[in-house]
Amino acid sequence: MASSDKKNSFNQEQRGLTKLQKDGIKKRLANNPVVEFVGIKLMEVAPGRSNLVLPHRQELQNSMGVLQGGILGVLADVAGGVSLYSVLPDPVKVVIPTIEFKLNFLRPAGGEDVRARGRVAHHGRRIAVCQVDLSTEGETLLATGLFTYMIREVEKA
Repeated sequence: MASSDKKNSFNQEQRGLTKLQKDGIKKRLANNPVVEFVGIKLMEVAPGRSNLVLPHRQELQNSMGVLQGGILGVLADVAGGVSLYSVLPDPVKVVIPTIEFKLNFLRPAGGEDVRARGRVAHHGRRIAVCQVDLSTEGETLLATGLFTYMIREVEKA
């Protein structure tokens, strides 16, 4: 996918979402400074699913020359969160703090982009669980994890 295509892919790939959901997900990501700081890009979202990419940057590597594990945890957490927001009626009216996660690292993430694919595994009234796989652009699985979120309405001022 060409660079200009990547910038527009979110607008083209929002299958099955309401305008409120699309706008809410965009707003949630725009208001999350770590997403911009790390450089996470949303490529596609559909009900209960997300597809994000973390472009490789040398400053995100550890002393062994691979992506630092905490950075991969951030990417996976954001992918799970976007997947969950995609099934909520209005993502702006709720917050979904992560209350637990487990990420199994299977291979080191070297000098290439990392793709995160998230999906909602369980969605209750107050608790949701999302499964996330991290892979190379060539589909080599790097890590897999489960993320548990609490669903809370935003408190009104």
